[in-house]
Amino acid sequence: MFYIIFVEPESSGNIGSVARVMKNFGFYDLILVNPVEIDEQAYKLAVHAEDVLKSAKIVSTLEEALDFVDFAIATSANTSGGVLRNYTSVENLAEKISSDFNVGIILGRESSGLRNEEIEMCDTLTTIPADNRYPTLNVSHALAIILYEIFKVKKTKRINPSKDREMIEKDLLIEDFKKILGYVEDRKYRRDNALTVFKHVLTRGFNTKREVYTLKGIFRRIVLKFEGEF
Repeated sequence: MFYIIFVEPESSGNIGSVARVMKNFGFYDLILVNPVEIDEQAYKLAVHAEDVLKSAKIVSTLEEALDFVDFAIATSANTSGGVLRNYTSVENLAEKISSDFNVGIILGRESSGLRNEEIEMCDTLTTIPADNRYPTLNVSHALAIILYEIFKVKKTKRINPSKDREMIEKDLLIEDFKKILGYVEDRKYRRDNALTVFKHVLTRGFNTKREVYTLKGIFRRIVLKFEGEF
């Protein structure tokens, strides 16, 4: 599932335009972070995407919005400054995404975009190449390009089906990690936090099969050791 997360939109009209673009490409799950009021202008520009607006989730912070996703893609007009170590071109986005992920595409404020600390909260960063004299696209136009690239792949095949077996192995790895946490940590909130961090490491790292299998073997031995079978 894909979520479009629009951070602190400043124009109701842009919210409507984003909803329209989403429906154009078959995306329906919109999350608005601390938005302006959704007024008549939003519905006017959404045209036939009123259903996307009406079903939009509204949250107070980006942290709340990210709770809905496993993998977050930050968007920015600028990739300089080394804010995030993982950069993915728009053309290659679909190849980075497993069909088993809940994916969030994060849109920034119209006037200033995403802050560095917000980009750091995401798993990868993408940008759309444009003329250096004015590289900043309208938010709905930028989203249209991103969703078009993903739509092309979705239309012809499942997104990254080659990742499915790897995702099964990662799920097994996560299950073993949960068992280990149960043995070494009594406090549930700390187990939950550690599990969340571990899941983010797995999704952020684009781990190789060898890395996943190596970790899986080590974790299995640890679990068996705790269970007295090794």
